Amino acid sequence: MTAPLPGLFAAIRALHLAGLMLLFGSAVLLLRLRRGAPELAIESGGLRRARLASSIIAVVTVPLWLGLATAQMAGDAGTMIDPQTLWLTLQDTLFGQMLALRFGLVLLLAGAVAIRTELSTALLSGAALILIAVTSHAAAASPAGFTAIGIVDDALHLLCGGYWIGGLGVLAAIMALRPEAPRLLKALSLFADWAMIAVALLVLTGMINAATIILGGEGHAAQTYLTVLGVKLVLVLAMIALALGNHFRLMPRLAKPQTRMILRGNITWELGLGLLVIALAALLGLLPPTL
Repeated sequence: MTAPLPGLFAAIRALHLAGLMLLFGSAVLLLRLRRGAPELAIESGGLRRARLASSIIAVVTVPLWLGLATAQMAGDAGTMIDPQTLWLTLQDTLFGQMLALRFGLVLLLAGAVAIRTELSTALLSGAALILIAVTSHAAAASPAGFTAIGIVDDALHLLCGGYWIGGLGVLAAIMALRPEAPRLLKALSLFADWAMIAVALLVLTGMINAATIILGGEGHAAQTYLTVLGVKLVLVLAMIALALGNHFRLMPRLAKPQTRMILRGNITWELGLGLLVIALAALLGLLPPTL
């Protein structure tokens, strides 16, 4: 038997990442809104369903991730459902140990989302994202003795991306429910203040990650990896262009109904592009950087 298609594995990874990022970023922004503009710290029906679904997806995708990763390492799809092989993966590999710990965190996370405790949601989803970085390409490619640098860099990359994606989800809900709220600009500013820093760190850590992974491996950079990375960068640049336009062109004119309509559309596009970026990032985690 052969190992599962990389596309299936990439889809599971993307769903898991997207779920954790949405929960982390939305929880952080909702906490900020509760202090700065409490009347806009709202969880619409759509956002509520998305967050509950994200927590369930985060739980369900962990055992699927384990099975697919085990099959990939063994080169045999049959090991996906072999209890002995799965147990050996959990017990004897760093990947398995971190995955088991992450499973415990996402179980607690699902409970936190269900009872709407935003601080616990932010802490648990953030910790789960950090654990992903422990066994990432960046951690593995770090020079001997400096693995922690790769882990910290990739963890910061994931957290910044999570704030951006999850925050956009909250803004989309606000724009749908309260587009004429008196303190809408305040809510947008609360997101933008941290988002500008998050985007800068996201780009910086992404560049460091790419350089570490490609230059740290043996052989030449793989063309497929570079192509996917290039597409990801183009999408990120498009997101940044939208974000800059929203911040400097639209927010100062927010009093106009047409501007609010355009802003709502831009936020939707930015969120959609972000989900595509997550899908590509999940695929990059499976592709060999060098050949």
